[in-house]
Amino acid sequence: MNTYKSNAHSIGEANWHLQFTPAYRRPIFRDPIVRELTIAYLFEAAAELGVHIGAMECGPDHIHLFVQETRKVSIIAAVQKLKGYTSKKMREAHQPLLREWLWGEKFWSAGYFYQTVGTITAASVKEYILKGQEKHWKGSHDIRQKTLFNYTA
Repeated sequence: MNTYKSNAHSIGEANWHLQFTPAYRRPIFRDPIVRELTIAYLFEAAAELGVHIGAMECGPDHIHLFVQETRKVSIIAAVQKLKGYTSKKMREAHQPLLREWLWGEKFWSAGYFYQTVGTITAASVKEYILKGQEKHWKGSHDIRQKTLFNYTA
């Protein structure tokens, strides 16, 4: 049985599956420091938005997020905040880490993937994000995401 979030005027659930790609589809997330910093900034941006990241996983050249508690923000506003905040922080504070792969004022590509996720499929999307990226890391000498953070709710 689902437990829905409620307040004085509403009750329900609103979740998204988002995917962002770095500029020029560069494999910047092979670098564990770049990956960890990007993830940390995404969590900061999500907290400022008032949304919860229930799962997050990186491929070498993209990142998947399972965003929950999204009823107070539009997808467009959320994507602008998440991508804009991480791009600004990474370019301002960590440019030497990016110099080999990215140049100019870009961190993310212009587009993004989004999918609204209902109650029935939320668990399957979360599992996909957590387990479905392993195919991208085959032959990479186990540089898959290892972290101090726990991304699951």
